[in-house]
Amino acid sequence: MNQKPELRCVNGNGMSASLNGSVNTMQNEKAQQNAGLPSVLMKARRAALEELHQLLSDVFDKADDTFFEYAEKADSEKDKDAYIETMRQLRLNRKEIERNFYQKLNVLFKKLPHSAADGVSLEAVSSLEGLSLVADDDLEMNVALDGMVAKAKSKFSDKVYQLNTRMEALLVHSHVKVNEKNNPFHPQQVCEAFNSATQIVQCDIKKRLVLYKLFDKFVVSDYDVVLDTANAVLAEAGVLPDLKGTPKLSSVRRRAKESKQEEQKAEPQESAAKQAANEFFTQLQTLLASVRNVPTVTNMVSGPIGSAAENAREMTNAELFDMLSRVQQVQPQGDDVVSGKVSLPKVNVRGVVSNMLRQRENQQGPEKVGQTDTDVINLVSMLFDFILDDDNLPIPVKASIGRLQIPYLKLAIQDYSFFSRGGHPARKLLNELARAGIGLTEDADQLQKDMVFKKIQSTAQRILSEYEKDAALFDELLHDFTQFMQTEVRRAQMIEQRTKAAEEGKAKAQLAEKTALETVRKRLDGKTVPEVVVRLLTEGWMAVLKLVFLKYGPESNNWLGAVKTIDHLLLSVAPTEDDAARKKLFNIVPILLKNLRQGLNSVSFNPFEMGEMLTELEQLQMQVLRGETPEHLDDRKDPAKDLVAAVTEDMERMGASPVLPERGKVTALDITRTAAAIPDAELEALPDNDPYLQKAKKLNVGAWLEFRGDAGNKTRCKLAAHIKSADKMIFVNRTGVKIDEKTTLGLAHALKKGEVLILEDSLLFDRALQNVIGNLRKVKEANL
Repeated sequence: MNQKPELRCVNGNGMSASLNGSVNTMQNEKAQQNAGLPSVLMKARRAALEELHQLLSDVFDKADDTFFEYAEKADSEKDKDAYIETMRQLRLNRKEIERNFYQKLNVLFKKLPHSAADGVSLEAVSSLEGLSLVADDDLEMNVALDGMVAKAKSKFSDKVYQLNTRMEALLVHSHVKVNEKNNPFHPQQVCEAFNSATQIVQCDIKKRLVLYKLFDKFVVSDYDVVLDTANAVLAEAGVLPDLKGTPKLSSVRRRAKESKQEEQKAEPQESAAKQAANEFFTQLQTLLASVRNVPTVTNMVSGPIGSAAENAREMTNAELFDMLSRVQQVQPQGDDVVSGKVSLPKVNVRGVVSNMLRQRENQQGPEKVGQTDTDVINLVSMLFDFILDDDNLPIPVKASIGRLQIPYLKLAIQDYSFFSRGGHPARKLLNELARAGIGLTEDADQLQKDMVFKKIQSTAQRILSEYEKDAALFDELLHDFTQFMQTEVRRAQMIEQRTKAAEEGKAKAQLAEKTALETVRKRLDGKTVPEVVVRLLTEGWMAVLKLVFLKYGPESNNWLGAVKTIDHLLLSVAPTEDDAARKKLFNIVPILLKNLRQGLNSVSFNPFEMGEMLTELEQLQMQVLRGETPEHLDDRKDPAKDLVAAVTEDMERMGASPVLPERGKVTALDITRTAAAIPDAELEALPDNDPYLQKAKKLNVGAWLEFRGDAGNKTRCKLAAHIKSADKMIFVNRTGVKIDEKTTLGLAHALKKGEVLILEDSLLFDRALQNVIGNLRKVKEANL
């Protein structure tokens, strides 16, 4: 018979205990709020929460790098922005999340002595019916939480059992059965508390699952230290100390300390991201050093800036930073951009700093900038030289961005990850400013009214005015600018969609007209028919054909019926001596007249004219039914021939082929060229391997182009739609208004003549960095 473990000491008789733990949110709780908790349990609670607080801190400390990594791997800019926004919310709401987290656990502690046998739970589904109402995202979230809880329960089941048993022994007089529903230290409650506390962060399920993975990695996986601490404190106080596997408090603390030391060894003072940034910058320095003595680049990457004297003192990083701040304060405000007198502010930072050092040499003695800081100055200077020389940006936008060289140089001196991390807020802000500006005009009058340009200007000015050392400004400005542009883009997209819809409607209407013309032409060609039939077809039935095409499409029975009506109409006025044919015609005519009347009514044809034409038609049909030949106009004035000639002329004017296209190839967006467009027949054909034709064919929807007029004026627009079945490209400006349309061949010729330039709208900073590195490597290889 097993002997029941000895309960040596249970210290507490419902006495109040003041809470004095390390967790800030629980320090100010009043003692009476915890009435009923034995003091030894309060002690265990404080010790365990200290360990939990360390684990939870790791989650937030690692969140920045983790979300940046996900942002850099995102498939779209929208997804990138969402990851960055989630990271920003975590950073801003960290204290609130921690406070809510511990408050949730504190609620459970207060309820513990009074909880019923079945316990309490933070989260519960009230009924089975409620389960069916859970949204997909909520279901996925619940699955993730359940997975974490199941993992912890399986991994730490013995430790959880020990803690439940000890707490139950302490609360024996309250008749409380401690389990996963009411034990605040149970993984179930800790996971639910974290889930509840983080609801303040607004994000989709993908980003929330990343947050849960962090919690799983840094809290759940190491949660044994929390359970062991609570068990060890209770055991040392005499609460069931003989339970199998009871940990010693000293060993728990030693293990936690060793774990911390291992973390510090694996991750020294610098994070992995910072190490990677330093390694990347070291590679850049090595590349700069390899070309330092090459004559073509000596002026840019020569030795340190300042005095060449042997006793020259090397400036500290802080001194250089302060000197650059003084330069930043005297940067121009950018009023010349709006007034139309644009100047590109190329700043010779090396020269400026050298002059400032010479000016203070009498007071300070000979000084120079250290090689590392010199390398940063050289790199940032080359990056901004590329930006200011980039033809893809309008000059006013380049001028606005160019004024940011000094603030960005100060940032790079502080943080080398600016060069290596694509998701760096300052780097991302620069890219967003360029992306927003690519569609702007260079016209000063229009710029003064353009809200996007004003926002670019004000953002740049805030950097110049406010940036000292706190890089959080870039995070704030990035969020603000992104929010602004989302509103602008949505507004432009609405107009663009209306423009596109109008073009598609126009395309369908032109295709319907073209198909109706071709259908009538094909059936009249070579025939001689009465004038009333010609009038019926040209003045009425063409409109019916067009309506049926637009409403039902060329594959529908309605279209086939409308075309068959033409065939029956022509048959009904064609003389025949065949009695069987006349008998068949006798059955057709009433139905034909009915169909003609219904069709013409559907297009609101003039009822008086319709009555006259149908009456005249009936007379002709009666002659045919009697075996007589209806009177036609003289062959020299055959109305059918005149109509065929007119239809052919109309089709050529529309740019349509005189041959009916294959019906299987017709789509809802097929469209003929308008009279305003230059027909391809007038353009010289280009071979398939022509580079300009290849560029035109590969142009994607959303690409930006610059149209250059004869007078030197430039218009920037975007390819909004490419209706390939009609070979028609629709170009709109930044606000979504249609600017031009071209065929693929027409665009190829415009590219060849220099009338159109395809703009590069990829990330500006990334292109600049690639260009700088590429040029340095070329110089290095050329001088090996």
